[in-house]
Amino acid sequence: MLHEVYVFLTAMGSGLTAGFLYDLFRLKRKALKTKAVVVSLEDIAFWILTAIIVFVAAFASNHGEIRLYFFLAVIFGVGVYYWLLSRWVIQILTFLVKVLIWPAVFLIKLMRPPAKWLYKQLSKGAARARNQLRQTGIKMNSRMKIMRHIIKKL
Repeated sequence: MLHEVYVFLTAMGSGLTAGFLYDLFRLKRKALKTKAVVVSLEDIAFWILTAIIVFVAAFASNHGEIRLYFFLAVIFGVGVYYWLLSRWVIQILTFLVKVLIWPAVFLIKLMRPPAKWLYKQLSKGAARARNQLRQTGIKMNSRMKIMRHIIKKL
């Protein structure tokens, strides 16, 4: 009986973990708008990660034997997560994003105009250098033709 309780709690823990993982994906979607293709790839990644979590829990707790109560415990774990924890986790993660990520975004936006200016200046300099090298190459090529012509006559 004790083993079944352990398996049930492990499965429930994997359900809680899957719920948390889903909240991370939800928060990411709120923070960054992505194209439909990326959303589809994220959904596939979520289900693959969830399957890995559930099956690792099954192997760790019950030697890979999956029974009906295991799946019920996973569903129960997801339900408990959303009923008790999801709201708090979303609030905490949103706060952390605001505190940690938004200042970085602000700095990036602040640094964008000088970076664009520097890029333009470097691009102009690189274009000038490329043109000068081309001109030098053309001159060298014509000089080499003359030298080859002279060598052939000798």
